[in-house]
Amino acid sequence: MKFEFEHLGHKYQVRTDAATSLAIGLDFDGPQPNHFGTERASRQPLQLGGFVGDTQQGGSCNVDVIEMVPHCNGTHTESAGHIVDDDVFVGSMVSQAWYPAVVLTLPTVPAGETGETYRPEFAEGDRVISAGLLEEALSPHASLEPTALIVRTVPNEGSKASRVYGEQNPPPFFSVEAMQRVNQMKIQHLLVDLPSVDRMHDDGLLTCHHLFWNVPEGTHRVTDDSWKDKTITEMVFVPDRVEDGFYLLNLQLPAFFTDAAPSRPILFPCQPV
Repeated sequence: MKFEFEHLGHKYQVRTDAATSLAIGLDFDGPQPNHFGTERASRQPLQLGGFVGDTQQGGSCNVDVIEMVPHCNGTHTESAGHIVDDDVFVGSMVSQAWYPAVVLTLPTVPAGETGETYRPEFAEGDRVISAGLLEEALSPHASLEPTALIVRTVPNEGSKASRVYGEQNPPPFFSVEAMQRVNQMKIQHLLVDLPSVDRMHDDGLLTCHHLFWNVPEGTHRVTDDSWKDKTITEMVFVPDRVEDGFYLLNLQLPAFFTDAAPSRPILFPCQPV
């Protein structure tokens, strides 16, 4: 199926049969991505009285009990509820079916070479997404005024789909200036192939999360100026076949009354008409 839409006075055509999922498939019995040293996501048959939810064990049907940490076990979307006391539920964050989106490919660089900042201060070995490289990659697409931004880091290895991030394999993160540039773009939905926009061990500051939602640093309360309708989606995987440029994003979220939930972002390529 094809349809046309208008954005900023320009018409585009979308093919719905050319969609690409950015979600990492979660294999409960095989390799999984993992962050922060959490337990693996797992599943087991429901056992209730004489019932067992496994046809191989004589059950009438399969019924799994799933245990996971959405923030650490795969592709997930989080709301401002991640850093505040207030109830800001991720299940109510999607207000429309489609969002104009831009995909950008960025290298990560040694933090000390950027001239940029972070709180707490950069440590030896830190690698970041910098505002300078973000601006350079964005330049050909800035006039599109996307409300969603998808960041793919390079090298874009398939091992991202099962990478275990920890002390020996710390992930890159955003500099303060890079996150400020994202905010200047008025991005509502930020998607990254990193497990967090902040450093894995950051003294609990979550500086870039606070910047993105405009929640005062050092607090856990939203204000009248906080951006509660924004989301961050982490641990996506953007295949190499997806070129940088303009897309429509369909951000699929379960109706969970939680700060974060597993998610399935879908990209649809757009062609000028």
